[in-house]
Amino acid sequence: MRERAGERAARYVKATSQSLESLKIKKGRSSIRLSQTNHVLELARDYARDAEHYLGNQKPVTALACIAYAEGLLDALKFLGLAEF
Repeated sequence: MRERAGERAARYVKATSQSLESLKIKKGRSSIRLSQTNHVLELARDYARDAEHYLGNQKPVTALACIAYAEGLLDALKFLGLAEF
């Protein structure tokens, strides 16, 4: 069974949106300022919105690229210990 780009993008958009809703920024000892963390978080939200836009406009491959960027940014925040889901 072949998976379509649109179906995959829709699943990723849903999962990333859920992560964005449950995300909590960690406060504590870090050389990274809160404003920098918030900037990366806003970029992730922008990419997620872009993915939804492209998915709705029948451009699933572009939507996949956008949502992959969003997920990567969220993963970076998580791996650096700056956010939790």
